[in-house]
Amino acid sequence: MAVLGLASVASVATAAAPSPAGSPTYHKDVAPIVAANCAGCHRPGEAAPFPLLSYGDAKRRAGQIVDLTSRRIMPPWKPDGGDVHFVGERRLTDAQLATLKSWSEAGAPEGNPADAPPAPAFPEGWRFGTPDLVVSMPAEYTVPADGPDVYRTFVLPVAVPPGKYVRAAEYRPRNRQVVHHAVLGSMKRDEANRRLSAEPAGTGPGFKSGLNAPGDRLPGSPGIWVPGKDPLPLPDGYALPWPADRDLVLQLHLHPTGKPEDELSSVGLYLTDAPPTGRMSAVVLMNSQVDIPPGAVGHTLKSTKTIKSDVDVIGLFPHMHLIGRTCAATATRPDGSAVRLLSIPDWDFRWQGYYQCREPVRLPAGTRIDTTWTFDNSADNPAQPSNPPRRVRFGEGTTDEMGALVLDVIPAGKVGSTR
Repeated sequence: MAVLGLASVASVATAAAPSPAGSPTYHKDVAPIVAANCAGCHRPGEAAPFPLLSYGDAKRRAGQIVDLTSRRIMPPWKPDGGDVHFVGERRLTDAQLATLKSWSEAGAPEGNPADAPPAPAFPEGWRFGTPDLVVSMPAEYTVPADGPDVYRTFVLPVAVPPGKYVRAAEYRPRNRQVVHHAVLGSMKRDEANRRLSAEPAGTGPGFKSGLNAPGDRLPGSPGIWVPGKDPLPLPDGYALPWPADRDLVLQLHLHPTGKPEDELSSVGLYLTDAPPTGRMSAVVLMNSQVDIPPGAVGHTLKSTKTIKSDVDVIGLFPHMHLIGRTCAATATRPDGSAVRLLSIPDWDFRWQGYYQCREPVRLPAGTRIDTTWTFDNSADNPAQPSNPPRRVRFGEGTTDEMGALVLDVIPAGKVGSTR
């Protein structure tokens, strides 16, 4: 286990210059915030563009830290406060934001290194320990220096021994600078081979894919990886059978960095002898009736679905493309009580996530789920890919659009441990 210390590398001096009376200091007040919410990504080898592991790192970026955190751009946690809390929430409190602002306005004083919190520990290697099976991409894939983002799917043949079931999957990119997110799924081997054989020669391993990942996404948290997301196993009793005629498929969203980059991802599979006692299923809300005129602001799509049996919601995965702006989902139970399942007021295509519920959300049969997505197709949208804006319709391409929300559910009252 590697230990990267916010305290140990903070200063070569044993004593710091005095800070303005009453102002927050780095070691006592700011370092704990950074350690808990920023350092996981802002360290070597992770997705963030610069480190935040020392006083010097933070002082150089003090103004930027205040600007991005006050606008809730960082840390990248898109759901706002609703009725459901999620595993791994990275939302700063108002008090934490005020501390960062006061510290910056006071000149970013260092304070006394003796006040520093314990150095955060970040695991090296597999977070769940040694996997039972490790599969990797068949060869390196080279991401071009520039151009549009790349969506490519790689086939990773896997043979799960008879009598074994997949309880967890941990994805590991080799080059985190280029991997924006990953979707893990399974596909019948014949279909995977057909897709591979249809790919033009010389394009590298794998095959080109749209935004929608091909194959059947692995259920729950194992099916989605985004920067900063901790791997989580399936709930007890919901391990995944793996038919002998299926292979693992790994779709990567890759983005250019300004120079050619190679990626060779691996996936660790963790197995169990315990056969599943239940099966996780997906409730999908989708609106494909997309026709967004150029210049439209606040264009709205909606979808409604009624739950036919009592279920517990385990996790949610919302999806739009570049000009999406908001996503909200509410569940209204038969007794009239409402639960705000998810609210994302500032959608960012670069920071999609899978949101696993800290506690299952019970939805009895007859519950109506209403989902609304809004879009900004104006020239004022900084995420606008077209100049001038063009009419946008449904599709898998980056510049197409869709409104989608996947709820992973299991039968009510059948939840085991989710950790």
